Amino acid sequence: MGDKLIFGSVVGLLADVVKLLFNYLGYLFNFSNVVFWQIIAVRFLPEKDLHRPVAYFIGGLADLAVAAALGVTFVYLLSLTGWRYIYIKGSGFGIIIWVGLFGTLLSQTTHNVLALQSPAIVVTVFAHLLFGIALAFFTVKLKDFHTAKVD
Repeated sequence: MGDKLIFGSVVGLLADVVKLLFNYLGYLFNFSNVVFWQIIAVRFLPEKDLHRPVAYFIGGLADLAVAAALGVTFVYLLSLTGWRYIYIKGSGFGIIIWVGLFGTLLSQTTHNVLALQSPAIVVTVFAHLLFGIALAFFTVKLKDFHTAKVD
């Protein structure tokens, strides 16, 4: 995994699993009425399709693609700023992603369609904070694989 694109994509996808698990727990315990894949699917599908399998497929595909891209971005950010304070950088990165993606882009659609309540929004904040921490965690844990020489 000597390539930053592959390394970052793997890190992003693993961190996304953590984010999705937290979101799903929030859904199971009724803190949220939807899962992330439905929230993302709102950008692509009409409201009537949000509880159909197609919404999970489209939302899942979009979420995984963005998570991989964010992992790559995080790895390149570390290349520029260094690995010191990686967990603080990861936490900040996760919150910035929440504000940037959820707070601006998705909120243009989701407020009208999904009407997320305060507990659901809090779940999204903590899920993205965990996403950033997980980015840092998996980057550290997989660093040896990334820097290994490939013949």
